[in-house]
Amino acid sequence: MKVATPISRMGLGTGRLASLGSSLTRRQAIGLIHAAIDHDIRVIDTADTYGSGDSERVIGAALKERRRDDCFLITKAGFAHVALPAAFSPLNQIGKKLKQKVSPGRDFSKAYLVRCVERSLKRLGTDHVDAFLLHAAVAGEPTDESWAALETIRTKGMSRLTGVSTSDPAVVRQGLASGQVMIVETPVSLCSPNAGTIGELCVEGQVPLVANEVLKPQTLLKEHAGEWNSMRERHGVGMIATPQLLIAYAAAQEGVSTVLVGTLSAGHLLENLKALEYGAEMREMFAEMKEAFA
Repeated sequence: MKVATPISRMGLGTGRLASLGSSLTRRQAIGLIHAAIDHDIRVIDTADTYGSGDSERVIGAALKERRRDDCFLITKAGFAHVALPAAFSPLNQIGKKLKQKVSPGRDFSKAYLVRCVERSLKRLGTDHVDAFLLHAAVAGEPTDESWAALETIRTKGMSRLTGVSTSDPAVVRQGLASGQVMIVETPVSLCSPNAGTIGELCVEGQVPLVANEVLKPQTLLKEHAGEWNSMRERHGVGMIATPQLLIAYAAAQEGVSTVLVGTLSAGHLLENLKALEYGAEMREMFAEMKEAFA
């Protein structure tokens, strides 16, 4: 098994990178990934359903121009979706929406998960990912078979680490108890009521926590703009953009190792790196944010 790239404090989320509504050309999307890697944003997070596989294809194309060990690659599976060849990718995305309407839900059976990983690796153009996660699992969905699938995927060398992407503490507890969860991804923001509990579980289990959906509170803060702007001024951070403060907030929460930022702009991505400069000195403000808006 290959040595993993160390996990970076910021990662690039690629959920919108290759969706039907994306404003990026393929070359621009590749350039965004290169910009992330070149600025030590080494965690690249994707899933087999992102763009119905096109996100993974773009990442694979980007990695042809960089070393595989330049990034810590995370992918996820479990959602039902259509997996046609790349030439039919627009039909994949339309088909995914139709399939989810007809048969919504997820599949965490061993056969399905192993097949998903094999397809992901082909699209990514690599023989392994650094982490493979059950995608958006909730209590009652993963079974002993699901955890056994993760062990098989790891034993076969298809993924160095296995884990879960979930907002359900019960899934994290079950996964940690199974011994197959070595990394967790979860929403961490003012809008994430379970983030604290999951953070504590990750600290206790000594597994890294990857924070997603960190910018979700932007709409909430716009609705309370007066109170929010007053708080920023009171703490002397009126000139710091809201996205950067939300990233800093997530990065400061218990257990968080990496904060994912989903953007289609390399400029915005690099601006958001500044958020990692804000640390312990802002904990008083972060506590006030939680009390006022969570």
